[in-house]
Amino acid sequence: MRSFKNIINFLFKACPYSFIGRKCFDAVKGKTRSHTNKNLNDRILSFKLGIKTGRNIILIGVFCPILWYSILSGANKKFIELNLIHSAIIVGLGLLVMLVNYIALFNYRRTI
Repeated sequence: MRSFKNIINFLFKACPYSFIGRKCFDAVKGKTRSHTNKNLNDRILSFKLGIKTGRNIILIGVFCPILWYSILSGANKKFIELNLIHSAIIVGLGLLVMLVNYIALFNYRRTI
């Protein structure tokens, strides 16, 4: 039973969508997981990390394995459209995260 729980836990941690969820949850809470020099301005660093997180979310949406498998395997047109819509939503969320952090970084640098 213990090994089954470890396998499920490993699969959950390896899933790109759970990764997105954890990153979004950490961004909302204001947590960053970086071990960089503390002399840097922490606020600018957190905005830059948010932009990188948005980029990574976009990459997950573009390279979604379910989408590419359905395209390459010649699945039904409706199924491919469903996967395209799903991937577009993920890409849109990534763009939104990037845009919010970029605007916040721009406004913060303008006030300095």
